[in-house]
Amino acid sequence: MRMKLGYNGLLVEVDDNTVYLFDGKLYSAPLEELVRYYLTGFGVLPKPLRKVSKDVVRVLLRTGDSKGFSVRIQGYGESLSG
Repeated sequence: MRMKLGYNGLLVEVDDNTVYLFDGKLYSAPLEELVRYYLTGFGVLPKPLRKVSKDVVRVLLRTGDSKGFSVRIQGYGESLSG
């Protein structure tokens, strides 16, 4: 899976199971950790990645492209499973 999200002043890219964010500095984290942070509010993520976690999960839900991990998102009534 590969996707890109553009924001004013930063770029987010998901490549396989890693999320990259560039805003003058490059940040990265495992996709599962970002989804876990979104669901629980806890996780070891750089602050810039925390801010975009909701948007990344929304795109995953819309595209259904979530291969490689399994997570239940209760609020959406859908699951991300690979």
